[in-house]
Amino acid sequence: MALQEVLGQEHAIRLLSNVLVQARLAHAYLFAGPAGVGKHLAAQQFAKALYCATPSLSGGYDACDACTACHKIDTGNHPDVIEMGPEGNTIRIDHIRTLQHRLSYKPYENPHMTIILDGCERLTLPATNALLKTLEEPPAHALLLLLTSNKTALPLTITSRCQLIPFRALTPVHLRTILEQQGVDAETAAMTAMLSQGGLGEYGDLSEALAVRQRAHTLLAEAVHDRATAVFTQARKLAGKREQCEALLLWTALLCRDLVMLHVAPNRPLYNDDLRAELNQLAHQLSIDALLDASGCIAQLQQYLGMNLNPQLVFERFVIYLQQLATSSAP
Repeated sequence: MALQEVLGQEHAIRLLSNVLVQARLAHAYLFAGPAGVGKHLAAQQFAKALYCATPSLSGGYDACDACTACHKIDTGNHPDVIEMGPEGNTIRIDHIRTLQHRLSYKPYENPHMTIILDGCERLTLPATNALLKTLEEPPAHALLLLLTSNKTALPLTITSRCQLIPFRALTPVHLRTILEQQGVDAETAAMTAMLSQGGLGEYGDLSEALAVRQRAHTLLAEAVHDRATAVFTQARKLAGKREQCEALLLWTALLCRDLVMLHVAPNRPLYNDDLRAELNQLAHQLSIDALLDASGCIAQLQQYLGMNLNPQLVFERFVIYLQQLATSSAP
């Protein structure tokens, strides 16, 4: 695969291609965007395009996918391309010291030594400070490709020293194409693409995702009909763990987004298109203002979870917001 074959990230690929065309390479780039949208793949292909021995075979400034350098990167055996990521939940200072030690040597085969550091949002504070030192005084041969799914978790001292390459959520069409290319059958690929929220790293187990989505849909339906006890009983089943709360809030937000779309652009595809008939019924019972208010409340609760607020407190507020939907029915 070459750089231009990375699907769904035309803007990011255009920026990287311009770097190759203009031959103006910065010492550090920040690939920022949702999980599972192709950041790591794009980083590998960018390194291939940079190191490729015969780029003209692919039309100019991209990898040929045939030379020795391309093959070494594809198989993870290129001595000048080093990939690192979290061990467990963090990137510790000893990982950054290993990186710095590798950068203290000159490249073996190319003018640049490329470091692909994935999961940068998981840097510990000491590791962040150590990485900052490298970014402030990088070796002349260093090329740092920092990958993150949460740019806001990185300090400005890090992000300001990198060239930003933004990545966006993938469309269901792109996701389905990628999954089918990986050998997934068409029906499963279509359902997975719909449930993945724009990234292959997000959908997890398909049956589990469907179950959580069904609970979120049930909660909305019960709230619309002012069944407070049912809302409380259903929601509490997912209130025990942070991950469960996050999943419930995410699906509720996506369902509210679909309900708004049914008001303003009823012919556009939905995230949950297989539930279109059921969502149409709910959309007629809720005003756009009520749905936008609910979406804003859910976004605030998602931020609270990100700030390590007690999931039980988030759950209680969530139930209150859902109950308030019953008083905001469309005329």
